[in-house]
Amino acid sequence: MGTEMPARLEPDGPLLKITGLDVFYGKIHALRGVSLRVRPGEIVSLIGGNGAGKTTLLCTISGLIRPSAGTIAFDGADITRRQPERIVADGVSHVPEGRLMFSPLSVADNLRLGAYSRGSGARESVAEDLAKILEMFPVLRERRKQAAGTLSGGEQQMLAIGRALMARPRLLLLDEPGMGLAPLVTREIFRHIASLRDRLGLTVLLVEQNARRALKIADRGYVLETGRVALEGDSRDLLANRDVQRAYLGRDLDA
Repeated sequence: MGTEMPARLEPDGPLLKITGLDVFYGKIHALRGVSLRVRPGEIVSLIGGNGAGKTTLLCTISGLIRPSAGTIAFDGADITRRQPERIVADGVSHVPEGRLMFSPLSVADNLRLGAYSRGSGARESVAEDLAKILEMFPVLRERRKQAAGTLSGGEQQMLAIGRALMARPRLLLLDEPGMGLAPLVTREIFRHIASLRDRLGLTVLLVEQNARRALKIADRGYVLETGRVALEGDSRDLLANRDVQRAYLGRDLDA
């Protein structure tokens, strides 16, 4: 949220590079040799059915789950075994499925907690970023003293995104931001996500059940099926792909 953008990789180089990732839940092989790349300043969507491994992949990137094989590189550095708090400090923020608010705390306090990794010496810049977040989400400014648990679902999703931005990430991981929200509210949330790329140059890895909506704002996409990357490509090509249309966009082209 600062005025100066952090140092960037070369335009065509990956900010996030995942290679051969395997993850197990006991005997269940949840991710199988997953490899993908996310370049600076783009939105990449992960689509797939329930149980495909999308949430598992985001949790593994953010350090909440340990892989059994493979590597995760962020800005050229191996973060595969780093602790979650270190990964946040490195510039990766994760907005989990279900938003996970600190319900009794105020909106403003929830946002301030998002800047915890920046340390006590960043109070002035944290205050500046808090003001920018409240400007970005006017409804949060109106409710900044209100308990987070009393917000609507859409307002809580804005708060969850704002809290993640308070860490000044370079990569934002978003897990099902439209879950449980009315269509109009979902459209507003997705406009905000596109704005993060277009106005702030933020890189976003997006998991969303609504494949059409996710691909429409994305630059590229990956399709996960039973823990594997089944398909990847430009978002427009995936939207036009017959198999993707049948499986995820609600179209039966043979009907």
